[in-house]
This record gives sequence, C-alpha cells and structure tokens, in this order.
Amino acid sequence: MGETAEEPREKAGAGSIGPYRYDLFISYRHDPVDRDWVRGRLVPGLETAGLRVCVDYRDFGLGVPLVLEMGRAVEQSHYTLAVLSPAYLESSFTELENVLAEPQVLGQNVLELREQRLLLVLHQDCKPRLGLRARLWLDMRDPGDFAPALARLVAELRSPES
Repeated sequence: MGETAEEPREKAGAGSIGPYRYDLFISYRHDPVDRDWVRGRLVPGLETAGLRVCVDYRDFGLGVPLVLEMGRAVEQSHYTLAVLSPAYLESSFTELENVLAEPQVLGQNVLELREQRLLLVLHQDCKPRLGLRARLWLDMRDPGDFAPALARLVAELRSPES
C-alpha cells in the first residue's frame, strides 16, 4: 500500500498513447460481493496484464462531486467495463456510468460514434435492461474459469480493431 490517493492517478496517465489516460474504467456496484471481486481479483488481474485501470476507490478525487468524477472517468478511458450483477442493475449511479459510455448522436464526431466503448462482464446471474442484453458480454461467473475469461478480456481491450 503506502501510496497516496494521488499517486495512482498520476501513474495511470504515464506514457499514455492516444486520447485516453486509461485503458478502462470499471463501473461496478459497491455491495460486498461485487466490490471484493472487482478490487481483489479483476483490478489486480487487469493491472498485472499491463492495463491502465481507472477505479473509483483509488482514482476519484476526494471532495469532487461523484457525477463529475464518473463523467471524467468515462471520458478519459478508452473503455468502460460494466460488471453486471443484480446489485449493479438496481443502482442509478451505475446506470448513469454505462449510459455515459454509450455513444450519443449529439455532441460527438463520427469517429466517436463508430467506436465501441462499453464492454460488459457478467459477474452474477441477472437480467440487464434490453439495451445491455443486445450486446455480447463476457461470462465471468465461474471462479474456475476466471483466468481464461480474463485473458479474453485483456485480448479484447488490446485489440486494435476495438
């Protein structure tokens, strides 16, 4: 540990190429099951693979309005990764994060409209809203399949076509 809250924010942007400070922002619910999985397995796995991860508990500024930090995280990340669970679907904050990550017709240029920026992982059994169900998601519910699922996710995040 020993790092201040500011150190990870600065490290994440070091040596970045392109318009994004982070490779991905993780949108998840803070219930104990989701929080422990994201912080204990997903973030360490992604960072071990060399990806620059933006995650609220470490990269959001203290005292800054949460909605502003959510918008900043989405804008500064190539992808937003939604961790789907029943608790995630009940939260208005996580809903806002994935809506912010979806391309909007107004206020964006043509390149942004073509870019896929919202990715989904299924962490627990749930039934997302229709707009999310229409997307292909990565099933990460089985702890025994975590390593191959993580490898697929990392490959997708590094894909030049994404």
